[in-house]
Amino acid sequence: MTRVFGITGTNGKTTTACMLKEILEQAGKTCGLIGTIEYQIGGKRHIPVNTTPGRDLLRDLFAEMKEEGVEQCVMEVSSHGIDQGRIDDIRIDYAGFTNLSQDHLDYHKTMENYYQVKKQLFLRCTEGAVINWDDPYGKRLYAELRETVDNSSIKRYSLKDTAADYYGKILEKSLLRSRFQFFESGNLLGELEVSIPGEHFVYNAMLAASMARQAGIEFSHLRAGLLELHVPGRMQQIGSEEDTLGVVDYAHTPDGLEKLLATLSDLKRGRMLCVFGCGGFRDKGKREMMGRIAGFYSDYCIITNDNPRGEPPENIAQAIEEGLRPTGCPYCIVLDRYQAIKRAVSLADKWDIIVVAGKGHETYQLSGDQKLPFDDRKTLRELLEKKYEKTYGESD
Repeated sequence: MTRVFGITGTNGKTTTACMLKEILEQAGKTCGLIGTIEYQIGGKRHIPVNTTPGRDLLRDLFAEMKEEGVEQCVMEVSSHGIDQGRIDDIRIDYAGFTNLSQDHLDYHKTMENYYQVKKQLFLRCTEGAVINWDDPYGKRLYAELRETVDNSSIKRYSLKDTAADYYGKILEKSLLRSRFQFFESGNLLGELEVSIPGEHFVYNAMLAASMARQAGIEFSHLRAGLLELHVPGRMQQIGSEEDTLGVVDYAHTPDGLEKLLATLSDLKRGRMLCVFGCGGFRDKGKREMMGRIAGFYSDYCIITNDNPRGEPPENIAQAIEEGLRPTGCPYCIVLDRYQAIKRAVSLADKWDIIVVAGKGHETYQLSGDQKLPFDDRKTLRELLEKKYEKTYGESD
């Protein structure tokens, strides 16, 4: 039977899942992946329908893993997937919790409902669980689980509390990497490194490493698995930090956007220009919050479309403005996403960072009833290359 690692939380599921899969493969395990970017079984890759697929498709995927002899599977488990019973036929061996912040309230209505749905995953895992001790909801989850399940199977990871079961001490943060010491039960096992900047990615690495250790994976495989990992559309750098640097990230929640911009704000040398929007017909309460966050950290903002679906884009932009305007950050509205990124590239100077947030790895734009091809990474790369060519072509 395939051993299943289920990862849930608002942000960080995809990155953590990719990290854990890489670690398990470094340990010589055959490993499947079910998540936001792709469903992967052996050499086969399937385009995902949902982060957590429906019950029938999930059953088919696990049957395929059995046929292929896949020993392990790392699966992102969404709140929708839990609430709608999509994982009811799947045995979850190990569970991991990243964090909880506002998202999907169009569906769950309240944060309490959202939390209670996430909690269900940990009530049904059979072998163990690792929980973010630095997250307020994580602290609550840990305390409540101690009263209902075997305490020895529930572990905590932290970057703040040295008494946690798994503790990380950050040694270096730069645009090129994050390096940290990894402690287990108070004992230093060694240093780990990820080639993605940002404390929130260290948290992802801590969870992946902690779940692997709980499952008996040797520390050397943790180091090898994390070292060269790059996750599509997660703090993905495009261009050159010696000129205008582009960063594409999936950040589409207030918490995700704040972590992204706070990290880059600390590392920037010039200005930071932020291109972002909010999805249509999705948790409208996020819009003003994200506008306020973008305005606080950025030097210039461009509000644009991000999967408006059938909602008038002007209404979405207006709601974002309500939060952005009071910050005093200069901004403009360019609803055509291509033109918005083009505007940012034209305004950027040497040392500036252009952040394009919200869609990350996605290669489409949902507008009305159409699914139109669009890739932030491809667009930003081409526009920056044209800028470099125009700037340096004659002298080079």
